[in-house]
Amino acid sequence: MSHVKHEVVNHWLVLRFTSDRLTDPITVADAGEQLTKLVNTLPERGRVVVNFTGVEFVSSQVIGMMLGLRDQIARKHGTLVLCKPGKHVMDVMKITRLDRHFTFSDSLSDIVGKRKASARAANDLEWMD
Repeated sequence: MSHVKHEVVNHWLVLRFTSDRLTDPITVADAGEQLTKLVNTLPERGRVVVNFTGVEFVSSQVIGMMLGLRDQIARKHGTLVLCKPGKHVMDVMKITRLDRHFTFSDSLSDIVGKRKASARAANDLEWMD
């Protein structure tokens, strides 16, 4: 089962979780593996947005996963933005003071812009310059 959906929109890799609760260790580990594989496809200076729309609860394991993702993207000199984190996600980030280490946005379209008719299909991760 896929715990992460993805698409490329205007040169941004947009990732979204398929569950509203990311608390089960097995589910979180599977999602982490999927995220790692997807981010491995990024070119240098690639851009990633993780859309938390609909995610109500996360475990500390998810926060660790986001830190790992941030580091993986930073090694490629890329950009990571966490989009629409819910109250619980932001509370966890603030309590752990990790909110200082991420960029957040409340609007996906503010990050990636408007969809073009040529937006790439979810299974097409070829990158364009």
